[in-house]
Amino acid sequence: MGLFDRVTVLLQKGVGLCWLRHNLLASNLANVETPGYRPRDLDFAKEMERAMAEGNLPMSRTHPDHLPPLEGSSPRLILRGGWGNPDGNKVDLEGEMVRLAENYLQYLSLLRMLEEKLSMIKYSIAEGGGQ
Repeated sequence: MGLFDRVTVLLQKGVGLCWLRHNLLASNLANVETPGYRPRDLDFAKEMERAMAEGNLPMSRTHPDHLPPLEGSSPRLILRGGWGNPDGNKVDLEGEMVRLAENYLQYLSLLRMLEEKLSMIKYSIAEGGGQ
């Protein structure tokens, strides 16, 4: 039996997915004026379901100096389309800002839950060590 239960591991996975989604959404905002750019995203709920089914966190290596993923497969990115600018750019500035804010709140919620779980483990270790 490991130190971390399934809930703790899933919270860690959720935090990682939120971080990855934040980077995708920030990239979309950075390319708001790039002709022909199509915004990228990931479906958080589907990726969490996939992670629960596979038992691992989907990650990708975006830079050669980054650490490689320990396990799992890459997330399935979504290319969003729809109405765009005459130059072919499909980024909806307001929509991206809303998605970024929602993702940030989800990230904070998951971090708080993870912090609580880890503080319970820390408390258990501290209290159990005195016996």
